[in-house]
Formats: sequence, structure tokens, C-alpha cells
Amino acid sequence: MESLLSFACEHAHSAYWIFFLLLMLAGLNFPISEDIILLTGGAIASMCIPDHAWHLYFWIFAGCWISAWEAYAIGRKLGPRLYDVKWFKHYITRSRIARLHHYYEKFGVFTFIVGRFIPGGVRNALFMSAGLGKMPFLTFISRDGIACFISSSTLFWLGYYFSANYKTIAATIATYNEIAIFAVLIAILVGVIYLAQRRKRSDAA
Repeated sequence: MESLLSFACEHAHSAYWIFFLLLMLAGLNFPISEDIILLTGGAIASMCIPDHAWHLYFWIFAGCWISAWEAYAIGRKLGPRLYDVKWFKHYITRSRIARLHHYYEKFGVFTFIVGRFIPGGVRNALFMSAGLGKMPFLTFISRDGIACFISSSTLFWLGYYFSANYKTIAATIATYNEIAIFAVLIAILVGVIYLAQRRKRSDAA
């Protein structure tokens, strides 16, 4: 753990542009987790560059917001052809787009706020569907700007807070490590006994 933290801190001066670049790739549907970037960014800011935490947060927030513009542009330019592009077919389906349009009309900005916290391709599908439905760009960036600020602030500062207390958390985990292992073993044993008895009853029937 210490060696991993040391490596991260040694390269913390490059974190700004590395995180920003990764977020730009995420906007193009590369399998990169925005949530992990935010949490990791907060952790590095806390442990390695606390005096530049706000600077790093600004770059990560900008990356999250601008990467959404990429997804919006893809939806706007390709339109219905998105359904036939293999790179996006897993995330963009007609039923999902229809649901998202319904949510846009019914809940407005709250659709973006909730969508920002849902991983697994839903986030980019949200942005692409806004472009596909030709939502005005200024409306899109204003609504998503609010949602992006809420989600990025929440996750970044969660990472910041918990990493600042990682030694306490690690000590607690170490204290209860043996108890946790024992509890898991008991759970496995109970499961094995239950399955054995169930099979025995099935054979008897």
C-alpha cells in the first residue's frame, strides 16, 4: 500500500493532464470509469498535493463536463445511424433512447443529475440521446453543467476525505480482519451444509 501511494505521489505533477485525457477518452465511449477517476483524483489531491487540490478538481470537473460534449456531438452528428455503429450498439438502443427522452421531458435537469451517478454506459447514452434528439446545445451544457458539478464534487471530495483518513481506516480493517475472515468461513460452511441437506431431501423425494 505504501509503495503504491509513493508511486502516485511521485507522479502527482502529471495528474492534471492524465486525468483530463482519460476523461476525454471516456467521452468517446472508451471503457474508462469516470467515477474511479474522480475518487482517485480526490485521493491523490489529499495525500500528495493538498495545496493544489482545487486546481486538480477544476481540471477533473472540466474533463467530466467537456467529455459529455463529445458524446452529445456524436449523437447529434450520427443521429439514428448510431443504432448501427458497433462501437455504440451496446449502450445505444431504441428502447433506452425512448426512455431517456421521456425522462428529459418529465424531469428536465433532474434526469442529468440522476444519470450522472449511474455508471455502466447509461451516462454516455444520456448525453448521446440528448444530441440524437437535437436538444439545443446551450440547454444541454447548462443542465449537464449543474449535474456535473454535483456528481464531480461529491465523488472527488469523498475520495479526498476518505484518503485523508486512510490510515485510520486501514488500522480498523486490520483490527477486524481476522473477525471478517472467520465470518466469511462460517457463511461458507453454513451454505455448504444447507446445500447438502437440500440435496439429501431432493434425493429422498
